[in-house]
Amino acid sequence: MDCRKRTVMKAIGCTRRAWLCHTKAIAMELGISDSYREIIVFLDRHPGANQKNIAEFCNVTTAAVNQTLKDMLADGYVEKETDEADRRYTKLFLTEKGQETAVRILERLRVVDEKITEAITPEKAEEMILLLDKIRDLLREETEK
Repeated sequence: MDCRKRTVMKAIGCTRRAWLCHTKAIAMELGISDSYREIIVFLDRHPGANQKNIAEFCNVTTAAVNQTLKDMLADGYVEKETDEADRRYTKLFLTEKGQETAVRILERLRVVDEKITEAITPEKAEEMILLLDKIRDLLREETEK
């Protein structure tokens, strides 16, 4: 797609694709798949989450998450624990290996985020955040119709 002829949403789409390419490159450098990266970051922020929580965050089916988690369990990135309050549910946590990987991923993301933030003034950054929040809210409203 030609990102020069764009509307606001096309510009956002081009930026989103560039960000996804960047995050995939980070995963590749660390020797993991991008689906691992996404789950590792989520579990770092939400320890004890379940498969449904992860699927909603990643916007994929629970079946897709289930297969990736099986691989991640076998590779030693996550561990599961039965929920004592409701034994039908399983809580997921990062192992030490998963936590170390999360630190490496988040550090790489922080560095590029700082570069992006430094490239614009604090006022422009705040304005951009507010505009993006407004766009997000408008999209949610349209989705709910």
